[in-house]
Amino acid sequence: MRDNSALLQHFKIFEDFAKGTVLDAFMVLDVDGKVVKANQQASAMLKVGTKQMMKAGSLEELIKFDIDGSPLPLKDLLNLENFRREDLINGVSAIGANKFVMLAYPFHEAGQVIGTFLILREITGETSQGSKLTASTTKAKTDMLSGLFNRNGLEEHLKERKQAIESLPEGDSGRTHSVLMMDIDFFKKVNDTYGHPAGDYVIKTVAQVVKSHCRQSDTAFRIGGEEFVVVFNATPLEGALVAAEKVRNAVQKYRFEFEGTHIPVTISLGVASLDVLATDPHADITRSDAALYHSKQNGRNRVSFHDGIGLQPYHWELSTGATPAGQAAPKPAVA
Repeated sequence: MRDNSALLQHFKIFEDFAKGTVLDAFMVLDVDGKVVKANQQASAMLKVGTKQMMKAGSLEELIKFDIDGSPLPLKDLLNLENFRREDLINGVSAIGANKFVMLAYPFHEAGQVIGTFLILREITGETSQGSKLTASTTKAKTDMLSGLFNRNGLEEHLKERKQAIESLPEGDSGRTHSVLMMDIDFFKKVNDTYGHPAGDYVIKTVAQVVKSHCRQSDTAFRIGGEEFVVVFNATPLEGALVAAEKVRNAVQKYRFEFEGTHIPVTISLGVASLDVLATDPHADITRSDAALYHSKQNGRNRVSFHDGIGLQPYHWELSTGATPAGQAAPKPAVA
């Protein structure tokens, strides 16, 4: 039996983070592809008990991957020099075929790979940018300035998500959605100070930053003025909050420069769970809007959320140490 004590020691650095914030299935694999550690989400995803999973000689005995029909051998994930991400892979197991976003992080010791930390997020039924909008209707549902979908696109997307979710079994992680609303801080001042062309530049650039921080399974919208929405598919509230803070930090750090002039730009954000099967999913969007207003009323350039009961601020210390203006850097937590 292989001694995986060194591998588990490497994983220990990630363990608190993984248990606290990784809400998807994760597994630690040794160099033979054998599962030496897994969370409950992985067990639920494969419909296999954790002990049974760890008894398998290799993860490939439980699930096989491919990309666009081309096999993705497990050995390719066990010999990585650097982190690898695949936004759309297929996985075939005893319970059928599913689609995933995959993250693979190698553990090294003495210049050798000793194992891999594998994260799988199921996105079955999703397509690029989470939408099935056809070419003939895309123009009517696209905001020409930002290139994102518009309010009509949002309405269409909610209908599509409802149809997709209704086909998933009860308890499937793909049924869990969240919604983010964001607003560019003091945007009128940008227009008044730098001119409307500069304001258009800021909107387009914010849209690009937001879209670059979305997964393929998420969809971003500009619903009017300086307001944006992101629907996070197959994502619980906690995961959406982490993503929202990363977007906030990315916009704050981006250097907006128009015709040689630097324009300081920040955004305020609000997050809520989204039940697209509800009679009126707009009630959840309204809650995220209320959370956005909470952020603006409490200093802007921050994330707030509605937990279904009330409004709360969200605090997260990124690896960069960046925090909202005037805020002490707290521990990673939902406040």
